[in-house]
Amino acid sequence: MSGKTRKTWLQVLWLAIACAGLIFNMAVRAQDPAQEEDARRLWDSEFLKKRAEAKTPAPARKPVGYRRVAAKKPAPTKPDAPAKPTATDAKPAIEAVEGEMVGVTIWRLRAAKAADAQESRLLLEEDEKSEWTLERVESETVFAPGDRVRLSIESPRNGYLYVIDRELYTDGTMSDPYLIFPTLRNRNGDNSVRAGKVIELPGKTAFRLSPMRADYAGESLTVLVTREPLADVTIGPRMIKLDPALVSRWEEIWNAESERFELIGGAGKTYTKAEREAGQDGSRALTQQDELPQTLYRVVAPGSTALRIMVPLRIKK
Repeated sequence: MSGKTRKTWLQVLWLAIACAGLIFNMAVRAQDPAQEEDARRLWDSEFLKKRAEAKTPAPARKPVGYRRVAAKKPAPTKPDAPAKPTATDAKPAIEAVEGEMVGVTIWRLRAAKAADAQESRLLLEEDEKSEWTLERVESETVFAPGDRVRLSIESPRNGYLYVIDRELYTDGTMSDPYLIFPTLRNRNGDNSVRAGKVIELPGKTAFRLSPMRADYAGESLTVLVTREPLADVTIGPRMIKLDPALVSRWEEIWNAESERFELIGGAGKTYTKAEREAGQDGSRALTQQDELPQTLYRVVAPGSTALRIMVPLRIKK
């Protein structure tokens, strides 16, 4: 076979391989149309629609897709210990919605670089000499000991936000629960939420995932969005310890099916000016033209007086 003929055959072979790969990818996508449909459905979801439109004309937003990560079925309740609803639970629901979204963005802090945009940087209350740049990470990120982390939370449902923190240990057990939001030091205790309003935690500092015990595995955050303020909670200047039995009761009452979705291509993006203005001082609300949360939790709890999600912050050992 001549060199020219051999070259021609190699070109034909590479073309055939490329075509086969294209056909295979198309077949795989055809076999799993649900993922593409999820992206379209979530982009056009009630989460975005409930944000206000931008007041000034803005370029059309490019479609954004989310991929389904996990679904969680509600745990069975104990038949011999039914939950007793509180006065808040006894109130009729404002509306019955089949699935509501709660948006969470986890920010990992790193030392700022000269090339970082100024709006992506943050000065922490405990170290105002160093600037930190905020970068998005996905909810399943495993952090290194000592990493600094912040959270942004947005709910399109009007209500009141509560965040409970417990240390997580390697054997699956957790510490006593502490209410870390609201406090009087963060937004002066204002824990009301609505579409476009972003709550950032902690207030002017960051969670530092530093092991205090040999079996420390991270933090477990319970996020509650209630229709009415919780009657059993008194807001103080700092975080307060909660009765574990009370928290368990809330978790049983508001136990619902949920799904988690991650913004495609969102990890690694830095804090924007709009997110800073919405989250740091609450001077504005996010609009339909602004960035969407990194992680969306869809909670299926029709008629419920509260939405509950779990957000883990794990570290590698």
